Amino acid sequence: MKKLIVILLISHCFAAHAQDIAGSWQGSINAGGTNIRFIFNISKSANGYSASLDIPQQKALGIQVSKIMLNRDSLLSEMAVLGATYKGKWDGHDVINGVFNQRGGVFDLNLKRMTDAEKISMPVAVAKPQTPKAPFPYNVEDITYENADQSVHYGATFTKPNGEGKFPAVIIITGSGTQDRDGTIGTHKTYAVLADYLTKNGIAVLRVDDRGIGGTTLGNDIDKITSEDFAKDVETGIAYLQSREDVDRKKIGLIGHSEGGMIAPLVASRRNDVGFIVLLAGPGISGGDIWNYQMEAGMIKPGLNEKDHEKAAQLVRDCFAAFKKSTEYNRVKANIHIAYNIWKRNVPDTMETRLLTVKGDKPFIDWADQMKAYHALYWTNYFFNYQPAPALQKVKCPVLALNGESDVQVTSKENLAGIEAALQKGKNKNYLVKSLPNINHMFQTCKTPQDDYEKLEETFSPAVLQLIGDWIHGNAK
Repeated sequence: MKKLIVILLISHCFAAHAQDIAGSWQGSINAGGTNIRFIFNISKSANGYSASLDIPQQKALGIQVSKIMLNRDSLLSEMAVLGATYKGKWDGHDVINGVFNQRGGVFDLNLKRMTDAEKISMPVAVAKPQTPKAPFPYNVEDITYENADQSVHYGATFTKPNGEGKFPAVIIITGSGTQDRDGTIGTHKTYAVLADYLTKNGIAVLRVDDRGIGGTTLGNDIDKITSEDFAKDVETGIAYLQSREDVDRKKIGLIGHSEGGMIAPLVASRRNDVGFIVLLAGPGISGGDIWNYQMEAGMIKPGLNEKDHEKAAQLVRDCFAAFKKSTEYNRVKANIHIAYNIWKRNVPDTMETRLLTVKGDKPFIDWADQMKAYHALYWTNYFFNYQPAPALQKVKCPVLALNGESDVQVTSKENLAGIEAALQKGKNKNYLVKSLPNINHMFQTCKTPQDDYEKLEETFSPAVLQLIGDWIHGNAK
């Protein structure tokens, strides 16, 4: 995506305050000499505060801010769909002074509460053409259920075809970051579109809010939550589907997108009741390699020769290796500082400026601060150390693995090669690994890998939807 609209593997946060911060707030950042207007829309309900972000110049409206965290006068937020955070100080009335941080780029962003007259001219988010609209030609249920020890309460939507009988069913497993059951990104609702297509074509679908958003609670010991906990959430979803009389227990499968594409094999590798799995932009290489690839794209200046690029990449890898080594905040910070100083010994300031879009170790320490604030140090450590091959080698059910060739987050070539090698080594007898031209990370058809997700009218490629549906019908046996 261009300029600010960059998707990354992280989670969101905003939260509640005793005073009323609800309303619309606007301000501008200066990016490369261009002033870009931001509008935060904060609303209040019985369940607390929620928020969305509009960036009118980029035609990005309704970008989800899934949580709000306000501690006295300190406002902390993250927009995972942008790979960005906003930290500010609220004066208790009409001004928030703060900083917007995206992939190491730091911009002053001071917000003022909008007047009624200013609100009249605000842009309106318009639903994308593929967004499902009632009345639906199938059954829709908003449901709740709990895990075995009742530590997590789940909110979800179950859709099934009309008619009697037992239907094949899938659970959609979301990508990284806190996402709602619809997979809302800007005005796109990726998982709602996927569920709509599958249900219209005879497959029941369970899509679930992530922990900490919508109808799903965070659970206990939130500092130590990792992808393993999300895998247990999926297993709870399987148990829910198995309890229903209208679901064929022998035909329950998993569809995992991005991080969900590493969780699905984790679950399938330790159960014999998963009928099939579909991996959408799933990882075939280590989490650390995926993270570093994304960070290098944002932190290293383009156009460098191979030697200079490797010099810059070494700093990125060495600093972020701190997350791989420890889950303890102070140790992570110390290791970042050590790694930077070692690298800097032979790199003058002029070279550092020539190689990198960031300077010093602060951008890396900012990530440590962010992960600590969002209770994600354990998650980050797990992700960095995760190797997908062991779980994939144990998967014996049918597997469909799809990656877009225009995906700049989980690249097609390296990850599909890793997935296929692991399935071959595990002697899986039924799999299809397919690279999709002109398809991005969100499975939209695009002209270039840099096309903004939000600017594309298409939410999910119809051809890919058909491929998934046809494959499930051919393998849910």
